Amino acid sequence: MAKKAFKQTKVGQWLTKKAPGIIDTIGDVFPPAKLLSNLIGSEPSLSNEDKLEFEKLLTNTYLKELEYHERNTNGARDMYASSKEMTDWLAKRIMNWNLPMLVLLIGINIVCLNYFESIALALISNIIGHVMQLLINERITVANFFLGSSKGSKDKTQEMLFKNENHL
Repeated sequence: MAKKAFKQTKVGQWLTKKAPGIIDTIGDVFPPAKLLSNLIGSEPSLSNEDKLEFEKLLTNTYLKELEYHERNTNGARDMYASSKEMTDWLAKRIMNWNLPMLVLLIGINIVCLNYFESIALALISNIIGHVMQLLINERITVANFFLGSSKGSKDKTQEMLFKNENHL
C-alpha cells in the first residue's frame, strides 16, 4: 500500500484549509507531531477551538498508525500459528548450529594467524568476522521473534500511549 502524500492526509487537508502558511512551510513531508503541535500553537490566526480540533485530529492520526502497527504484528503472529512447524524447525537449526559454527570459525581464524601473512590473513579474518556477525544476528533475530522485542521498546510504546491519553 503506497503512503499518501502529507497534503492528502486528514491532517494535511486541515492545515491546507485552516493554516495554509504552515502547509507551505512544511511541504509534502509528514513532520513529527511535536513540531506540528508547536507550529499550530504559535499560529496567531487560529482560535483555541481550532487548535484543540487540530490536536484531536493529530492524536487520532497517531492512534490509527498504532492500530495499523498492531494489526500488522498480529498478522505476523497469525502467520506463525499457521506455519509454525517450518518456523520452529528453522529456529531450532539456527539455535543448535550457530554456536558450534561460531566456535569453529574462531578456531579457523586462530589457525590462520599461524599460517598466513598479513594480506591473506587480513582477508580471511575479515570474511570470518563478517560470517560470525551474520550468525550472531540470526540468533538475535530468532530470540527476538520467540521472546519478543526489547523491554525498552515496550516501555517506550507504553509511555507514548500514556502521554497521548493524558493529552486528550
